[in-house]
Amino acid sequence: PAAHLSVVVTLRLPDVVETRMKELFNVELRDPDTRMTREELAAAMRRDDVLVQLTDTIEAGLLLQAGDELKLIANYSSGIDHIDVGTARQRGILVPNTPGVVTDDNADVALKPGEASPWTSTTLPAEVGIRSAERSAHRAGLYPHA
Repeated sequence: PAAHLSVVVTLRLPDVVETRMKELFNVELRDPDTRMTREELAAAMRRDDVLVQLTDTIEAGLLLQAGDELKLIANYSSGIDHIDVGTARQRGILVPNTPGVVTDDNADVALKPGEASPWTSTTLPAEVGIRSAERSAHRAGLYPHA
């Protein structure tokens, strides 16, 4: 597979997601499960090919510190308002987005928290995020699988 790709995850993800990532990539998981400092985030962006992040603010200042290796910021959350997509695009860094994909699931969780299943609120966004990132990486020639 694409084990040669260096992937850093800024906060821990569900076990099933981390297990799959370990099968596919050279992945660095955050341990302990605490937010990266700005300096740690900048260092990861200088050395790794892919950044998998949740809600970290990725603004122009951080993107300008990114190394040439960084080609993809895979967002594991709803929306990309916390990422300076324009600067990322100028640097040749892909930021995939799947607007509307989890809208209904997010609404279910927000409106009926007692009725929403843990699978809906956790696993589905993970699956969508991974598939979106894989498609983007494939289109960019970073991931050899169809």
